[in-house]
Amino acid sequence: MTDSDARTRRSHTRSPGGSPRPTIRDIARAAGVSVATVSRVTHDDPRVAGATKERVREAIDRLGYTPSSLGRALSYQRTNTLGIVLPGLGGPYFAALIEGAESVAVERGVAINVLGTHLRPDAVASVRQLAERTDGLIVAGGTVPDAEIARLATVGRVVVVAGESEDAPAVLTDGRAAAAELTRHLIEVHGHRRLSFVGEPAGSPDTTLRYAGFLDALRSAGLGEAGEPLRYGLDVRSGALAARQVHETGLPDALVCANDELAIGLLATLPGLGHRIPQDVAITGFDDQSLAEIASPRLTTVHQPVAELGARAAAGALGETLDARTVLATRLVIRESCGCAADPEATAD
Repeated sequence: MTDSDARTRRSHTRSPGGSPRPTIRDIARAAGVSVATVSRVTHDDPRVAGATKERVREAIDRLGYTPSSLGRALSYQRTNTLGIVLPGLGGPYFAALIEGAESVAVERGVAINVLGTHLRPDAVASVRQLAERTDGLIVAGGTVPDAEIARLATVGRVVVVAGESEDAPAVLTDGRAAAAELTRHLIEVHGHRRLSFVGEPAGSPDTTLRYAGFLDALRSAGLGEAGEPLRYGLDVRSGALAARQVHETGLPDALVCANDELAIGLLATLPGLGHRIPQDVAITGFDDQSLAEIASPRLTTVHQPVAELGARAAAGALGETLDARTVLATRLVIRESCGCAADPEATAD
């Protein structure tokens, strides 16, 4: 060790007076690489060339760099655990997402640890604790702030699912385009002119994009909304509440729901209030959950490969290289709730 190295190491070692330890940026400067490369080396990313890896490790040893507890967990230790961060744990959508991730976890011989943030007063702290116990992390879009995604991505493998990030790869579908296609079907095939959206547009990235697609189709047809969105959550009970609201205020021609659960709540409630579907009002969903095909009438919806979303995200979080955006295809599924006869070719995979 040279005198200069010794001085650098002493200047970054925490002393009784509180001098800071070297940071990941110090290591990057010393090794002549980017912060991202240092991060990859600390968790044995195979994409880093051998010579570069040795140079970074030499700088780590020379400067006495010690990663944070989060960094140690994600970079040096193998926990054989995959973390999944979701806004909630209920409902078939999240179940399918977890099932897809589990299929990859089983192949890789790792366990899954799932965290729901909706009941936690400090979601960020909970996510950090989970990250310390996992080899990779899947984070559903909108569950933690963008700044926290950026922080996690500097020390470990993080993949955003059903959302986007500038700092981590994302696996998603184009919900905006899919919702626009579905809405155009109601306008162009069935001639509907008074359409309302069911769901809270600001509730999640998915719902925001679906609402935007709904508006895109209306604008293209020279139409406006039939009133404000019916701002409800994404569960069946909320669909039932929405049904009672439109029963009291008057039915539009069609209700475009943010997901299938809302639509099924409407399908189950409106007939009891004296309304026929689709004769009095068309109803559509989104996701193509298993109940959509056995509802009465069967639900017109958008099929998206939710399990594949989970599987792709899991593979990336466990080390597979992903593009910045991996966009999976959706498709319109025509059934009877919009007024069409069912298309036998358009059923769920």
